[in-house]
Amino acid sequence: MCDKPVYQASPADISVIRFEGAKVRIVKVAGEPWFVASDVCRALEISNTTEAVSALDSDEVMTLTLTEGHSGKRGGARSWNMVAESSFYKLIARSRKATTPGTFAHRFSNWVFRQVIPSIRKTGSYGVPFAFLNDFTRRKTQYTRKASKRGHDLQACRKEKESLNREEDQLWRDHQPQLPEVEGTAND
Repeated sequence: MCDKPVYQASPADISVIRFEGAKVRIVKVAGEPWFVASDVCRALEISNTTEAVSALDSDEVMTLTLTEGHSGKRGGARSWNMVAESSFYKLIARSRKATTPGTFAHRFSNWVFRQVIPSIRKTGSYGVPFAFLNDFTRRKTQYTRKASKRGHDLQACRKEKESLNREEDQLWRDHQPQLPEVEGTAND
């Protein structure tokens, strides 16, 4: 697997399928879907991705690097071990947990075979395009920052208002002292 070429993809080539919180990224390479091996193994409750991938045919495994400035993590390009569509199905078929009723892997494999594959066969796709998720995530992050800033600004405004009220009270006390009330005088 070390001698295999490293392929590159842009965010526009990526889509994501999600099942009960598990996300599996799919990248279109030369028009064919390739799956992020660690995502697939996580969904199938396979703890050793390297071992699972090494049992696959070498022409069904590749390394992919995401390009166009998206690193996936700070400090550099993100590379993934990818498995071809046929290897995706092989991993499901070989997973003991995928055949054990009641496990997450079993529910995931049923979902793949009952919903994902029929949808792909009928419509040609399944999942949310990464570009849409990326745009949504960017907008959601901007909103969160804006809301947080507004919350901090509101707190600061409240503190400033309290400070101004104290200052005003002090000004009145310093420059217009209260005269003691004289008995017998009423302000009626």
